[in-house]
Amino acid sequence: MDGGWRGTLHRRPANRSTFLTLLALAVVFSSVSSGQTAATGALSGKVLDPTGAEVPNAEIQLTYHQTGDADADSSDSAGSFHFLLLPPGSYDLQVNKSGFAPFHLANINVPVTETVRLEFHLRLASVTGSVQVSSDAAMVQTDTIALGRVVNQTAVTGLPLVTRNFAQIADLSPGVATGVSNAGELGAGGTALSQIDKSNDGLFVHGARSYDNNFQLDGISVSDVQGSALASGGIPIPNPDAIQEFKVQTGLYDASYGRYGGANVSVVTKAGTNSYHGSIFEFFRNDALNANDYFLNRTGQPRPPLKQNQFGFDIGGPIKRDKLLFFGSYQGTRQVNAVASGQARTACTVSLTTPPITNDRSAAALGRLFGGMSGALGGAAVSPDGSNINPVALELLNFKLSDGSYLIPTPQTVNPAQPFASQGFSTLSQPCHYDADQFLINADYFPSSKSRFSFRSLSTNSNQLVTFPGNGLNQAGNLAGFPSNVTGDYRVISISHTYAFSSNWLNQARFGYVRTVGNTTAQAPFTWSDLGVAAGTMNQENALVSLNVLGSISFASGFPRQFAQNSFVITDDLSHVAGKHTIQTGGHLLVCKTTLPSSDWDRSCSS
Repeated sequence: MDGGWRGTLHRRPANRSTFLTLLALAVVFSSVSSGQTAATGALSGKVLDPTGAEVPNAEIQLTYHQTGDADADSSDSAGSFHFLLLPPGSYDLQVNKSGFAPFHLANINVPVTETVRLEFHLRLASVTGSVQVSSDAAMVQTDTIALGRVVNQTAVTGLPLVTRNFAQIADLSPGVATGVSNAGELGAGGTALSQIDKSNDGLFVHGARSYDNNFQLDGISVSDVQGSALASGGIPIPNPDAIQEFKVQTGLYDASYGRYGGANVSVVTKAGTNSYHGSIFEFFRNDALNANDYFLNRTGQPRPPLKQNQFGFDIGGPIKRDKLLFFGSYQGTRQVNAVASGQARTACTVSLTTPPITNDRSAAALGRLFGGMSGALGGAAVSPDGSNINPVALELLNFKLSDGSYLIPTPQTVNPAQPFASQGFSTLSQPCHYDADQFLINADYFPSSKSRFSFRSLSTNSNQLVTFPGNGLNQAGNLAGFPSNVTGDYRVISISHTYAFSSNWLNQARFGYVRTVGNTTAQAPFTWSDLGVAAGTMNQENALVSLNVLGSISFASGFPRQFAQNSFVITDDLSHVAGKHTIQTGGHLLVCKTTLPSSDWDRSCSS
């Protein structure tokens, strides 16, 4: 159990009243501005005259490009000004002061979780006209010791993402390590999943484990608290066209950004603007454009199918200009994939080595092939006539699937130069299927210049069929006939209210609900009792057949299970500017519960 949350395992539902006693208040004091949260940024600066002296009472107006919403402030006696809890994006800043020329700074980019600091010198009014400059991103964040990097909308939509999963470019941040992205992965891939077996899954930061990362969507934690990859759902993945930007904070961030010891990944989705805009997209892949796999070529097998269509649209604009704005997005994914491999407990193509067995699986033929041989650890040698071969082994070798093929295939190629046990080699490929539909609806309401309400919602329904599944005891199957169906549904809903009590007092309250529901089914072409094996009944061992011959064949039934994760999040951040100092205080309450309806165990957590 990681140190980021506290949990208990029990057989009765948790007493909800106990969670209320676990409310923790985090107070953060800083000598410089830090008035941002997991879904916002901040901007502060200083107004100086040509000699470098502070200019008090300068009128400053900050305008948000997307909505045209303008905030006003004035510089204090030290020439300083502050804009806190800003939506990430591009801004224009205008400075006016009697006796000085107007100053205009265009295209200031305010990243999520960061504070942008500006310092500029006003010119005397004797200089005709106004000063207009453009802003470039600062190379060093001097206001925080947090490590991390922002990935903006241009990078998210412009870089190639074969599964349209933003986590595949999270390793652009220093200190982040991921597996090599496999263009043949099934569904959204495994980059954002917790690594539970040897695979390319997982995102690792400064040596921390993959389940030590905290993921936040529009300021709400959407982390997979169970950390069992697809077995517990993982995290929701917004489509790239709906993402404004995201930031991977790799360390030294303050207490307001979560409860884990690894990275904090903050994703901000798009909002509506005062102008209508939209797009329609279709991304497709087809095996006609692909080369064949090396091992399939080696065994003379045809190129397997890989067909993927990802289509959808996004649209945003005003319902009532300057008052009520919306943004919506849909993405559908349809994938037929027979090349996926390297993911934890998920494969659509496999390879295996066997002895050079033939289609003659009679005891006499097997005796002639294996006669005089014994196991790797000794034991009785096989009789030349096969009379002492275990009858269960004979049943397995002769068992045929519904299509008439052998469960343990006859090798596609035989290499006599190899050791006898691995002379035969086969590559099997069966199409997996992945279907998903995702809807995103965002809305913003501005009742006044001091108040803003924001609504964010994301809904995803997915279904995938894995033809070569693994399980917790046998991680990788390589025989056909054991398909497993996995469904996953995600719901993320949040409402926030930002209110300015005055120019130096600002509050943001947020409520969120996150639900992840999944179901895994298992199929097997036989039960152990069909072969005469007496198996236990406590854990459905008779029906959930599983066998692994080291370095050779392996078949595994997926573990049938249902699960549900529910999280309720309440946060509040209050920021106060006092001269050169910003005081930020806040509270965070999270109540979550993971249940397995197929058993009487559940897990609860709070922070």
